[in-house]
Amino acid sequence: MSYHIRHPTSFPLSDRDKLHALIKEAGFKRTQLARQLEVTYRTVHRWIDGGVSPHPAQSRRIDELFKEHVDLSGVIEKLKKSIRDPIAILKKNTEIQKRFFLEMTYQSNAIEGSRMTRKETEKAFEGKAVRGKEPFEIFEAVNHRNALLEVMNCVRVGFRIDEAYVLKLHSLVMYNFHDKLPGKYRTGYVNLTNTEKPLPSAQEVPVKMRELIRGINRYGKAPVTKIARDHYEFESIHPFFDGNGRVGRLLMVTQLLSRGYPPAIIRVDDRYAYYFALGKGDMGDFKNLIQLVCDSVIQGYRLFLGLEII
Repeated sequence: MSYHIRHPTSFPLSDRDKLHALIKEAGFKRTQLARQLEVTYRTVHRWIDGGVSPHPAQSRRIDELFKEHVDLSGVIEKLKKSIRDPIAILKKNTEIQKRFFLEMTYQSNAIEGSRMTRKETEKAFEGKAVRGKEPFEIFEAVNHRNALLEVMNCVRVGFRIDEAYVLKLHSLVMYNFHDKLPGKYRTGYVNLTNTEKPLPSAQEVPVKMRELIRGINRYGKAPVTKIARDHYEFESIHPFFDGNGRVGRLLMVTQLLSRGYPPAIIRVDDRYAYYFALGKGDMGDFKNLIQLVCDSVIQGYRLFLGLEII
């Protein structure tokens, strides 16, 4: 069965492509690249013109420099064209859906402090005993999987998020956590440690959420930029006692899929970069968050191709 995925020779860009982009789009000279990468000018020349591949550690540094200085949104638009219908892929290809559910659940819960490994998360999905873990940790994994099932049941091209959908996702993520008011906005103050920006009062939350939802389905000419900013706005409202990060990332995935993009998989390894990017949003600077969302969409694309999340 064909799902219209074109597998590029080097995914998504080769090291040579990234070096060319750093020169063309970011204005680097080859001598500057050599200094940044702590190699000789001749080495950079061999990478670009001589068909020589960098060692893995050098390749990672090239990737870091590329993500730091080159706008990834153009890369994402090219990836979008190579997948005709990501929703159909996730709904019809059970192997890809299984990997997506596992990676998204493991990574999203780990960002929130879960100790569950991938293997333990998979066991929880299968209803097997997971030694050394508390029942609530098992619930978190199963609940997140059920929330992803809801996303798959609802999402379609042009799908419009409404308040009922947001509350439904929260009710599934927080199922069995009765003190967290599953499916209901918080009724009191919450303390958020990774921001100095004051959060709305409980009385303001419903009003703020309705304002957000009124514009959440309007994407303009730069959908990924809009989706990143919507994610920031949702997290800055922090409408629930718990589960805000997980629900916010599920909403991001819903938005991306509804606009024809692969889902964003934010990795636990990027947790501090993620918090930093959200913090920059407090100052009106969304560049880091947009780049991180774009990179996370690339991870979703890798998953579609059966490649490792890196």
